[in-house]
This record gives sequence, structure tokens and C-alpha cells, in this order.
Amino acid sequence: MVARTGHGRRLVWLSLLVVFAGATAEARAAEAQSAREILDRRKLLDETERHWDDREQAITLHLFGSRGGERTRELVVYERQLEGDERQSILFFERPAEVRGTGFLAFSHPKVPADQWLFLPALKRVRRITAETRKESFVGTDLSYHDLDLLQDMPSWTEDDAASKLLGEADVDGAATHVIELRPKDADVDYGRIQLWLGKDDLISRRTYFFEGADDPADDPVKQVLQSDIKLVGPIPVPHRVEVLRPRRGSRTVMDVERVRFDQGLEEDLFTQRALERGER
Repeated sequence: MVARTGHGRRLVWLSLLVVFAGATAEARAAEAQSAREILDRRKLLDETERHWDDREQAITLHLFGSRGGERTRELVVYERQLEGDERQSILFFERPAEVRGTGFLAFSHPKVPADQWLFLPALKRVRRITAETRKESFVGTDLSYHDLDLLQDMPSWTEDDAASKLLGEADVDGAATHVIELRPKDADVDYGRIQLWLGKDDLISRRTYFFEGADDPADDPVKQVLQSDIKLVGPIPVPHRVEVLRPRRGSRTVMDVERVRFDQGLEEDLFTQRALERGER
């Protein structure tokens, strides 16, 4: 009787080991695929539960130079999302007086560079952003025109656009995040690799690091985008504070979102060069 009991216990433990081994193998298989699955799940959320047709944001910019000092700008941004991951954006600077009326218009397209125009009131003309000027700073911030396009385009990337890899998990300001690395395949992208910290609960990016090189794991990021103060606006989680840092230069840009409105029925004629030249909506 004792022997049979011991044998039974051994069978139970063997069964548990088999189940555990199978579960572990399944977990490893899931982990190997999870980077793309996580990114696709985020895209699905953006296209369904969190979808919006248009958005208006009032933003205060704080520009901190490498030698100290602070400059403040106030602007309003309008956006429309169209079919096929197309997007139209226009923004106007409102304060201080020396930048009032400065405007920026962009038509973003998947897989190709955006069409972008800048209006400077002092020159009284619209300047088209060309391939040669895409790397220039966007009106004194730590983002380039290329960065603006890239941040718009990245959520629509597939595995054909950038190879993805799950690096692990990390805590960012108390939020559990997935850490994912992307290696862009398009030669037009200025960065060799990009790392994302996506919240496990909401899949909102807390950090985005941009690296020049694709192969040096010790390479320091040339640019960091940090998002925090995430609040729900209806069903949509919106970061209300965005910081852009350039560690090598020692400068940073802070964006405080003062107001967000979705689906206000923005008209197509707002997103034109004629509206850009007016300097305000």
C-alpha cells in the first residue's frame, strides 16, 4: 500500500512537470512573437476603441538651451485622421508676439516622407520643407521636421517597415511597461534603432529612445522622448506632458498640453496653405 502511494505521488509530480514544461515552452513561444503582437494590439486600439477623426490641442512649449535660460511659446494644433493612415496637421503659434502667426502644415503619408510647409510672418511667404531641410530644428525645439514625421508614422509600421524585438519589461514612473526595440528598414529614417517603453495596461508610450547606430548595444541615445501625466479624455488616454531631451547637447524641450478636444468637426479647408498664411484658424 505504501509503495503504491509513493508511486502515485511520483506520477503526480511527473504530470505536473510535464504540464509546467509545456506551459514554459508555450510562454517562450509567445514571448518570441509578442513584440509584433503588442504593437499590432496598440494599432488595433487606435483604430477602434480609441479612434478619433479630428483633434485640437493647446500646448505650452518650454525651450531650455544647453547654456541655460528658458523660452516659452504657446501654440494650438489641429489634426485630421484620414483613411489609409493619412493625416493632416496644422499648427499656429499664438504667443509671444515675436512668433505669433508662425504656422506649420503637414500631410503625413505611410511609408513616404510627409509634405511639410512652414509660414514665417516676417518673410510673408510659405516655405516648403525639402529633403535637405528635414533635419533642421522645428522652430527652435529639440525635434526636427523629420522627427515630427517619424513620430506620426511609427504607430502604423509593420514588420516590413521595422524589425521588432521584445527586450523585456521595466517600471517607468510606477507603470509596468513592455520594452520593445525597432530597427527601421527604410533608408530615409535617420536612426538605426528605436526603443519604446509601452505601458502594459494602456499601451501608451512612456519613453522613446532614438539611436544613431543599429549594432552597438552600448550606444547612447541621441534623442529621448518622455511622456507622462497621462489622463483620459473620454475613452482616450492622452499624455499631458512630453519632454524631448538631447543628452549630448544638453538641451531639452518640454510640452505641456493645456487642452485636448476630439471630434470637433474640423473642416478640410483649415488644412491648406491659404489657412497657413492667415496665421490662425
